[in-house]
Amino acid sequence: MLKLFGSISQRVAFICMTIDRKDPVISIVTVCLNSADYIEECIKSVIDQGYPALEYIIVDGGSTDGTLEILEKYSQHIHLISEPDSGPANALNKGLSRATGEVMGWLNSDDKLHPGSIGAVTEVFNTFPNIKWIMGYPTWFTATGACVKEMSYPRNRFYRNPGFINDSMHLKFARWSKWRFAMDDYSSIQQESVFWKRELWNETGGYVIENGIAYDLELWTRFFLKAELYTCDVLIGGFRVHGNQVSLNGRDQYITESKEHIKRFKSKLPRNRIRIWIGSIMRAFYYYNIPVLKGIYPKSISVTSSCDLQ
Repeated sequence: MLKLFGSISQRVAFICMTIDRKDPVISIVTVCLNSADYIEECIKSVIDQGYPALEYIIVDGGSTDGTLEILEKYSQHIHLISEPDSGPANALNKGLSRATGEVMGWLNSDDKLHPGSIGAVTEVFNTFPNIKWIMGYPTWFTATGACVKEMSYPRNRFYRNPGFINDSMHLKFARWSKWRFAMDDYSSIQQESVFWKRELWNETGGYVIENGIAYDLELWTRFFLKAELYTCDVLIGGFRVHGNQVSLNGRDQYITESKEHIKRFKSKLPRNRIRIWIGSIMRAFYYYNIPVLKGIYPKSISVTSSCDLQ
């Protein structure tokens, strides 16, 4: 049994020391356009990990702000595609279609990976070959690159109560299932921390949709129909907040699109009304250890394994 505990990035470093480990090729795609302010930090967060089987693809849409000069500095470490595109999703499809790795993921040009994270991802997939996609503990970075621990809790939710935010805090991120996702509880699946196997990518069509901005969430709906999401209690990637990003400036559009994707997702679930109704009643179990429910809830809602990954 592998226990991936440690809520600081240094604690995952030991995972990278596994002897006689097979290192699968990991493909990471970054798309950028005029990203000179943050792209170098993004690149260094990936290549400085020294992972021997890394395929790092960067797709630039025709930057004119100095981004291309920065990319040239790292030409020996990256595969660069530089050509016009119709938007970030189109650029992402270009990169992912060229990826050859057994494990895949993408990292936005203003975000970063945590030290040791690629080694942690590798160890999980090597140790648990049946797992098809994983997520790390969600984190934020400030505009200057400082890590701000976990994502904050919405103030209008009952689990905001400080009395409940302590050792059980990780449960919000650890107990994922397609039924929970169908209850519109999707805000904490952090794209920067998600990696998946190629077989799942191929099985779900091998693309991200190019209309709209909630293309990550739409991809998760397809993933959930084929495989369980496992959360590891380690830091993998983080979202940088700097006030000039589509996901924040276009938040209302993202929410509107997400609701439509979830609506279509629900229609594809078997006996969806009953299961979602049960899940809404027992929602608290996702966030706290409730002994009286512990033995029966997974049988009703098909909760995925938590960060212990037993």
